[in-house]
Amino acid sequence: MVQKSNNGPIKKEMPESIRKLFEQKQSGNIVQETNNDEGLNTVEANIEKESVNAVDNSKSDDAFLIEDNKVVKEENAKTLKKEKVKKEKAKKEKLKNDKIEDSKRQETQLEDEKSNSKKLSKKTKITILSILLAVVCCAFVITLIVLLVPKANKMDAPTIQIYSLSNQTILHVDENEDAVLYEFYIQKKGETNIAYLSSQTNEVSIKSKLSTPGEYYIWARYGGKNSKETSNDSEKYTYYYYEYLDTPKVYVSSDSLTMTWLKVVNAKEYRVYYGIDDQELSYFTVAQPSSTTTNVIFDFAEFNNVSAGNYTLYVQAVADENNYYKSSELSQPILYANRTKLADVQSATYNRENGMLRFTVDTSKTTTKHFEIVVNENEIFGFVADSINEEYTFDLTPYLKKGVEVSSVKIKALGDGDYITDSEYITAGII
Repeated sequence: MVQKSNNGPIKKEMPESIRKLFEQKQSGNIVQETNNDEGLNTVEANIEKESVNAVDNSKSDDAFLIEDNKVVKEENAKTLKKEKVKKEKAKKEKLKNDKIEDSKRQETQLEDEKSNSKKLSKKTKITILSILLAVVCCAFVITLIVLLVPKANKMDAPTIQIYSLSNQTILHVDENEDAVLYEFYIQKKGETNIAYLSSQTNEVSIKSKLSTPGEYYIWARYGGKNSKETSNDSEKYTYYYYEYLDTPKVYVSSDSLTMTWLKVVNAKEYRVYYGIDDQELSYFTVAQPSSTTTNVIFDFAEFNNVSAGNYTLYVQAVADENNYYKSSELSQPILYANRTKLADVQSATYNRENGMLRFTVDTSKTTTKHFEIVVNENEIFGFVADSINEEYTFDLTPYLKKGVEVSSVKIKALGDGDYITDSEYITAGII
């Protein structure tokens, strides 16, 4: 019998009788029927006979095979087409199902993400709340610490005062109970170096830091336990540091005509002050001598135009303050008795007829009311005027002896017998 194949060329089946004989030969079951060569040959003969019959049958079937193959091909083509259509449909269906599955899977993923997001959001909120709570707690603790621990307050800057004491320059600031140190700074104008002084007290002498006369800037601050407590610098105080010139030491010459002293460095000139008792002092100015001269000399002849009297003199070296020097203190006192000689009378005349003596005086140089008159070289008379005048008239008649002829008359101004000496005699003209 010929079988049709949907997948390829038609194959002829082995006749059942031959197939069974072949299987028996292969399995050895045929041995049970015979154990000798004769039986084996019989089997093989039967197989051959059946094969011949099968060939004959096969030949009769070839005519049918051609037709059957044509039909099979057509059916196979139809089947392939149907299978292709079916596969295309299945593919489309699968794509559709895949899209649906993908859509469901995405929806599920979104749901999962939403769920996870909600869970995460809740955790985040809890975390944020925990952080906020921790921050609040820290802030509370810090606030307690700030309130309980003493604050390191910055001290206010000090105010500077400067004064002199016992030839020392003292820098003073107000006391501050929070200060552990008082710090002072000194800088000369035009220089970069800054001198530093520190003290446990609020006062310090700064003279050792004032190198030379000039303009200085001075400031101070309170030193604290740390930099946060240390005050800012005070305002800069401008201090003009002057040095006093050396005080002259004066010597009076042995003849009492002059007095001398050593030249003072940086002095511009000298003043010789003089006065009587509590009178206001007047002074003479003495120039600074040349650089090669070491002594300064003052001549008492300068007092010729000064009223007589017992004077006290002082010498001072005068400074140019633009160079930051100050005039010296006054020297030791020098006592000087100024004896003034009165000026001579002027224009003296004697009239024999009326016995009148007339004369004039320079009241700027002669301030006296006492005069002495000598007649004929042997008659001496004292005359006291009522007041100091420029012109005087005296009647000599009451003082002359009768019958005495006046041949000469002299007159002079009388001093006080101490610091004012008498003038010279002047001979009056006789008319």
